[in-house]
Amino acid sequence: MPSSIDRKAADLLLSVIETPDAVISGSVLDGYYGRVAPALKAAGILQPKDHSRAAVSLVDHEDEPVNLTWSPEHRAYGYFSPSAGWVNVPGDQLATYRVNFNTLLEQLLERLDLSPRTGPVELVPDLLWEVGDARLPGRSKRTSVWIGRRLCEPAIWKSFIDAARKRPAPGLRIVLSFTPGNRLPTDVHLGHTLIAVRDVADHNGHAVVPDLLAARVAAGSQLNDDLITMAADGASLTVRGTRYAFSGSKQRAIIRQLYDAWKSGHPELLTAEVLESAGYSTSVNTLAKAFSGRAEWRDFIREENGRCWLFL
Repeated sequence: MPSSIDRKAADLLLSVIETPDAVISGSVLDGYYGRVAPALKAAGILQPKDHSRAAVSLVDHEDEPVNLTWSPEHRAYGYFSPSAGWVNVPGDQLATYRVNFNTLLEQLLERLDLSPRTGPVELVPDLLWEVGDARLPGRSKRTSVWIGRRLCEPAIWKSFIDAARKRPAPGLRIVLSFTPGNRLPTDVHLGHTLIAVRDVADHNGHAVVPDLLAARVAAGSQLNDDLITMAADGASLTVRGTRYAFSGSKQRAIIRQLYDAWKSGHPELLTAEVLESAGYSTSVNTLAKAFSGRAEWRDFIREENGRCWLFL
Protein backbone atom coordinates (compact mmCIF):
# COMPACT_ATOMS: atom_id res chain seq x y z
CA MET A 1 0.00 0.00 0.00
CA PRO A 2 1.46 3.37 -0.98
CA SER A 3 2.87 5.08 2.10
CA SER A 4 1.42 8.44 0.98
CA ILE A 5 -2.08 7.19 1.83
CA ASP A 6 -2.72 8.07 5.45
CA ARG A 7 -5.63 7.54 7.83
CA LYS A 8 -7.56 10.58 6.59
CA ALA A 9 -7.27 9.46 2.99
CA ALA A 10 -8.34 5.95 3.97
CA ASP A 11 -11.35 7.27 5.91
CA LEU A 12 -12.45 9.30 2.90
CA LEU A 13 -12.02 6.28 0.65
CA LEU A 14 -14.07 4.05 2.94
CA SER A 15 -16.89 6.58 2.97
CA VAL A 16 -16.87 6.76 -0.84
CA ILE A 17 -16.90 2.95 -1.07
CA GLU A 18 -20.12 2.86 0.95
CA THR A 19 -22.00 5.19 -1.42
CA PRO A 20 -24.36 3.40 -3.85
CA ASP A 21 -22.16 3.88 -6.93
CA ALA A 22 -18.81 4.30 -5.13
CA VAL A 23 -18.29 7.71 -6.73
CA ILE A 24 -17.37 11.25 -5.68
CA SER A 25 -17.45 14.39 -7.78
CA GLY A 26 -14.19 16.07 -8.69
CA SER A 27 -15.38 19.38 -7.25
CA VAL A 28 -16.10 17.81 -3.86
CA LEU A 29 -12.93 15.72 -3.94
CA ASP A 30 -10.65 18.65 -4.70
CA GLY A 31 -12.71 21.34 -2.98
CA TYR A 32 -13.09 19.65 0.39
CA TYR A 33 -10.42 16.93 0.39
CA GLY A 34 -7.65 18.63 -1.54
CA ARG A 35 -4.93 17.45 0.84
CA VAL A 36 -5.69 13.74 0.50
CA ALA A 37 -7.12 13.61 -3.03
CA PRO A 38 -3.75 13.50 -4.85
CA ALA A 39 -2.63 10.37 -2.97
CA LEU A 40 -5.80 8.46 -3.85
CA LYS A 41 -5.58 9.50 -7.48
CA ALA A 42 -1.86 8.64 -7.68
CA ALA A 43 -2.49 5.20 -6.20
CA GLY A 44 -4.98 4.48 -8.97
CA ILE A 45 -7.78 3.86 -6.47
CA LEU A 46 -9.93 6.80 -7.58
CA GLN A 47 -10.18 7.13 -11.34
CA PRO A 48 -12.20 9.49 -13.56
CA LYS A 49 -15.53 7.96 -14.57
CA ASP A 50 -17.41 10.63 -16.54
CA HIS A 51 -18.21 14.31 -16.38
CA SER A 52 -20.56 15.97 -13.94
CA ARG A 53 -22.82 18.90 -14.68
CA ALA A 54 -22.80 20.16 -11.11
CA ALA A 55 -20.07 21.50 -8.86
CA VAL A 56 -19.48 23.13 -5.52
CA SER A 57 -19.61 26.90 -5.86
CA LEU A 58 -16.14 28.39 -5.92
CA VAL A 59 -17.25 31.83 -4.70
CA ASP A 60 -20.78 31.62 -3.25
CA HIS A 61 -22.41 29.26 -0.78
CA GLU A 62 -19.53 26.81 -0.73
CA ASP A 63 -21.59 24.10 0.93
CA GLU A 64 -24.17 24.00 -1.87
CA PRO A 65 -23.88 22.54 -5.40
CA VAL A 66 -24.60 24.69 -8.44
CA ASN A 67 -25.69 23.58 -11.91
CA LEU A 68 -23.17 24.10 -14.67
CA THR A 69 -23.79 25.34 -18.19
CA TRP A 70 -21.62 25.58 -21.28
CA SER A 71 -20.46 29.07 -22.23
CA PRO A 72 -19.60 29.45 -25.94
CA GLU A 73 -17.96 32.77 -25.11
CA HIS A 74 -15.62 31.29 -22.52
CA ARG A 75 -15.50 27.87 -24.17
CA ALA A 76 -15.87 26.24 -20.75
CA TYR A 77 -18.42 24.96 -18.30
CA GLY A 78 -19.28 27.21 -15.41
CA TYR A 79 -22.02 29.19 -13.70
CA PHE A 80 -23.07 32.78 -13.08
CA SER A 81 -22.35 34.20 -9.64
CA PRO A 82 -24.23 37.31 -8.44
CA SER A 83 -21.08 38.51 -6.72
CA ALA A 84 -18.39 37.49 -9.20
CA GLY A 85 -20.10 37.18 -12.55
CA TRP A 86 -19.26 34.23 -14.80
CA VAL A 87 -17.09 31.60 -13.08
CA ASN A 88 -15.25 28.96 -15.09
CA VAL A 89 -15.02 25.56 -13.40
CA PRO A 90 -11.67 23.81 -14.03
CA GLY A 91 -11.90 20.69 -16.13
CA ASP A 92 -10.58 18.37 -13.43
CA GLN A 93 -13.44 19.44 -11.17
CA LEU A 94 -16.00 18.35 -13.77
CA ALA A 95 -14.88 14.75 -13.49
CA THR A 96 -16.68 12.15 -11.42
CA TYR A 97 -14.23 9.79 -9.71
CA ARG A 98 -15.08 6.17 -9.09
CA VAL A 99 -13.37 3.57 -6.90
CA ASN A 100 -11.29 1.14 -8.96
CA PHE A 101 -12.07 -2.04 -7.02
CA ASN A 102 -9.46 -4.19 -8.76
CA THR A 103 -6.70 -1.83 -7.63
CA LEU A 104 -8.26 -1.30 -4.21
CA LEU A 105 -8.56 -5.01 -3.39
CA GLU A 106 -5.04 -5.74 -4.63
CA GLN A 107 -3.57 -3.11 -2.33
CA LEU A 108 -5.88 -3.82 0.58
CA LEU A 109 -4.98 -7.53 0.66
CA GLU A 110 -1.34 -7.37 -0.39
CA ARG A 111 -0.02 -8.55 3.02
CA LEU A 112 -2.23 -11.65 3.14
CA ASP A 113 -0.86 -15.02 2.00
CA LEU A 114 -3.71 -15.79 -0.40
CA SER A 115 -4.16 -18.81 -2.62
CA PRO A 116 -4.88 -18.71 -5.45
CA ARG A 117 -3.53 -15.33 -6.52
CA THR A 118 -5.70 -15.19 -9.64
CA GLY A 119 -7.61 -12.09 -8.65
CA PRO A 120 -11.00 -11.56 -6.98
CA VAL A 121 -14.11 -13.35 -8.27
CA GLU A 122 -17.21 -11.15 -8.30
CA LEU A 123 -20.07 -12.97 -6.53
CA VAL A 124 -22.55 -10.08 -6.43
CA PRO A 125 -21.77 -7.43 -9.05
CA ASP A 126 -19.95 -4.48 -7.57
CA LEU A 127 -20.77 -5.56 -4.00
CA LEU A 128 -19.26 -8.92 -2.99
CA TRP A 129 -16.03 -10.65 -4.01
CA GLU A 130 -14.34 -13.97 -3.25
CA VAL A 131 -10.62 -13.22 -2.91
CA GLY A 132 -9.12 -16.64 -2.10
CA ASP A 133 -7.96 -18.71 0.86
CA ALA A 134 -5.69 -17.00 3.39
CA ARG A 135 -3.05 -18.59 5.59
CA LEU A 136 -3.32 -16.73 8.89
CA PRO A 137 -0.87 -16.76 11.81
CA GLY A 138 -1.73 -19.47 14.33
CA ARG A 139 -4.08 -21.39 12.04
CA SER A 140 -2.96 -24.59 10.32
CA LYS A 141 -5.58 -24.52 7.57
CA ARG A 142 -6.20 -21.82 5.04
CA THR A 143 -9.36 -19.78 5.55
CA SER A 144 -11.79 -18.67 2.85
CA VAL A 145 -11.98 -14.87 2.51
CA TRP A 146 -14.74 -12.77 0.96
CA ILE A 147 -15.00 -9.00 0.96
CA GLY A 148 -18.12 -6.89 0.61
CA ARG A 149 -19.49 -3.40 0.81
CA ARG A 150 -22.81 -1.86 1.90
CA LEU A 151 -23.70 -5.01 3.83
CA CYS A 152 -25.85 -2.96 6.20
CA GLU A 153 -28.44 -2.50 3.44
CA PRO A 154 -31.23 -5.13 3.75
CA ALA A 155 -31.36 -5.95 0.02
CA ILE A 156 -27.59 -6.29 -0.20
CA TRP A 157 -27.47 -8.37 3.00
CA LYS A 158 -30.01 -10.72 1.41
CA SER A 159 -27.77 -11.01 -1.67
CA PHE A 160 -24.86 -11.92 0.59
CA ILE A 161 -26.91 -14.57 2.42
CA ASP A 162 -28.05 -16.04 -0.92
CA ALA A 163 -24.43 -16.22 -2.11
CA ALA A 164 -23.35 -17.86 1.16
CA ARG A 165 -26.05 -20.51 0.82
CA LYS A 166 -25.00 -21.30 -2.73
CA ARG A 167 -21.35 -21.52 -1.67
CA PRO A 168 -21.36 -22.92 1.91
CA ALA A 169 -18.43 -22.04 4.13
CA PRO A 170 -15.81 -24.83 4.30
CA GLY A 171 -15.61 -24.72 8.10
CA LEU A 172 -14.94 -20.99 8.37
CA ARG A 173 -15.21 -18.03 6.05
CA ILE A 174 -14.02 -14.51 6.84
CA VAL A 175 -16.11 -11.74 5.33
CA LEU A 176 -14.21 -8.46 5.37
CA SER A 177 -16.62 -5.55 5.28
CA PHE A 178 -16.07 -1.96 4.21
CA THR A 179 -19.12 -1.15 6.35
CA PRO A 180 -18.17 -0.03 9.90
CA GLY A 181 -18.55 -2.75 12.51
CA ASN A 182 -21.28 -0.95 14.49
CA ARG A 183 -23.53 -0.99 11.41
CA LEU A 184 -23.08 -4.67 10.54
CA PRO A 185 -25.84 -7.22 11.19
CA THR A 186 -25.22 -9.41 14.24
CA ASP A 187 -27.18 -12.41 12.95
CA VAL A 188 -24.33 -13.81 10.88
CA HIS A 189 -24.85 -16.77 8.54
CA LEU A 190 -23.53 -20.10 9.84
CA GLY A 191 -19.77 -20.53 9.39
CA HIS A 192 -19.15 -16.87 8.54
CA THR A 193 -17.53 -14.17 10.63
CA LEU A 194 -17.98 -10.51 9.62
CA ILE A 195 -15.06 -8.20 10.35
CA ALA A 196 -14.86 -4.52 9.46
CA VAL A 197 -11.83 -3.52 7.39
CA ARG A 198 -11.31 -0.57 9.75
CA ASP A 199 -10.80 -2.97 12.66
CA VAL A 200 -7.99 -5.03 11.09
CA ALA A 201 -6.18 -2.44 8.98
CA ASP A 202 -2.76 -0.97 9.69
CA HIS A 203 -2.26 2.43 11.30
CA ASN A 204 -2.85 4.09 7.94
CA GLY A 205 -6.18 2.33 7.79
CA HIS A 206 -5.74 0.89 4.34
CA ALA A 207 -4.04 -2.53 4.37
CA VAL A 208 -5.20 -5.61 6.27
CA VAL A 209 -2.72 -6.83 8.91
CA PRO A 210 -2.63 -10.68 9.10
CA ASP A 211 -1.93 -10.77 12.86
CA LEU A 212 -4.83 -8.44 13.62
CA LEU A 213 -7.15 -10.45 11.39
CA ALA A 214 -6.13 -13.75 13.03
CA ALA A 215 -6.75 -12.26 16.49
CA ARG A 216 -10.21 -11.05 15.53
CA VAL A 217 -11.12 -14.46 14.10
CA ALA A 218 -9.99 -16.19 17.29
CA ALA A 219 -12.01 -13.77 19.43
CA GLY A 220 -15.20 -14.27 17.44
CA SER A 221 -17.34 -11.66 15.74
CA GLN A 222 -20.21 -11.24 18.18
CA LEU A 223 -20.67 -8.18 20.36
CA ASN A 224 -18.48 -8.06 23.44
CA ASP A 225 -21.45 -7.74 25.80
CA ASP A 226 -23.14 -10.95 24.60
CA LEU A 227 -23.36 -13.48 27.43
CA ILE A 228 -22.50 -16.31 25.06
CA THR A 229 -20.31 -15.85 21.96
CA MET A 230 -18.95 -18.34 19.47
CA ALA A 231 -16.06 -18.28 17.04
CA ALA A 232 -17.45 -18.63 13.52
CA ASP A 233 -15.91 -22.08 12.98
CA GLY A 234 -17.24 -23.41 16.28
CA ALA A 235 -13.72 -23.86 17.63
CA SER A 236 -14.54 -22.04 20.85
CA LEU A 237 -17.47 -20.82 22.90
CA THR A 238 -17.21 -18.05 25.47
CA VAL A 239 -19.77 -18.15 28.28
CA ARG A 240 -19.79 -15.24 30.76
CA GLY A 241 -16.15 -14.53 29.94
CA THR A 242 -14.90 -18.14 30.18
CA ARG A 243 -13.64 -19.60 26.91
CA TYR A 244 -14.12 -23.28 26.08
CA ALA A 245 -12.20 -24.73 23.10
CA PHE A 246 -13.22 -27.69 20.96
CA SER A 247 -10.79 -29.41 18.61
CA GLY A 248 -12.94 -32.19 17.14
CA SER A 249 -15.10 -31.39 14.10
CA LYS A 250 -18.06 -33.35 15.49
CA GLN A 251 -17.98 -31.59 18.83
CA ARG A 252 -17.77 -28.26 17.02
CA ALA A 253 -20.85 -29.24 15.01
CA ILE A 254 -22.75 -29.84 18.24
CA ILE A 255 -21.68 -26.47 19.63
CA ARG A 256 -22.70 -24.66 16.44
CA GLN A 257 -26.19 -26.19 16.50
CA LEU A 258 -26.77 -25.39 20.16
CA TYR A 259 -25.44 -21.87 19.79
CA ASP A 260 -27.64 -21.12 16.76
CA ALA A 261 -30.68 -22.47 18.64
CA TRP A 262 -29.82 -20.29 21.66
CA LYS A 263 -29.45 -17.20 19.47
CA SER A 264 -32.79 -17.90 17.78
CA GLY A 265 -34.63 -17.78 21.11
CA HIS A 266 -35.64 -21.46 20.91
CA PRO A 267 -32.71 -23.18 22.61
CA GLU A 268 -34.04 -26.71 23.15
CA LEU A 269 -33.13 -29.33 20.52
CA LEU A 270 -33.62 -33.08 20.25
CA THR A 271 -30.36 -34.71 21.28
CA ALA A 272 -30.70 -37.49 18.69
CA GLU A 273 -31.07 -34.95 15.86
CA VAL A 274 -28.10 -32.91 17.09
CA LEU A 275 -25.86 -36.00 17.21
CA GLU A 276 -27.02 -37.22 13.81
CA SER A 277 -26.40 -33.83 12.21
CA ALA A 278 -22.94 -33.75 13.80
CA GLY A 279 -22.06 -37.07 12.14
CA TYR A 280 -22.05 -39.43 15.14
CA SER A 281 -22.97 -43.10 14.77
CA THR A 282 -26.10 -44.49 16.46
CA SER A 283 -23.96 -45.93 19.26
CA VAL A 284 -23.31 -42.38 20.47
CA ASN A 285 -26.77 -41.46 21.76
CA THR A 286 -26.02 -38.92 24.49
CA LEU A 287 -23.92 -35.79 24.78
CA ALA A 288 -22.07 -37.48 27.63
CA LYS A 289 -20.75 -40.01 25.12
CA ALA A 290 -20.06 -37.35 22.49
CA PHE A 291 -18.00 -35.33 25.00
CA SER A 292 -16.44 -38.38 26.60
CA GLY A 293 -13.22 -37.56 28.43
CA ARG A 294 -14.10 -33.97 29.28
CA ALA A 295 -16.59 -32.61 31.79
CA GLU A 296 -16.60 -28.83 31.34
CA TRP A 297 -19.36 -28.98 28.71
CA ARG A 298 -21.78 -29.49 31.62
CA ASP A 299 -20.95 -25.92 32.73
CA PHE A 300 -23.12 -24.52 29.96
CA ILE A 301 -24.97 -27.42 28.26
CA ARG A 302 -27.88 -29.26 29.84
CA GLU A 303 -29.19 -32.64 28.64
CA GLU A 304 -32.49 -34.05 29.94
CA ASN A 305 -35.22 -36.36 28.62
CA GLY A 306 -33.77 -36.60 25.14
CA ARG A 307 -33.34 -32.85 24.71
CA CYS A 308 -30.37 -30.52 25.11
CA TRP A 309 -29.73 -26.78 25.26
CA LEU A 310 -27.28 -24.06 26.26
CA PHE A 311 -27.87 -22.35 29.58
CA LEU A 312 -26.37 -19.52 31.63
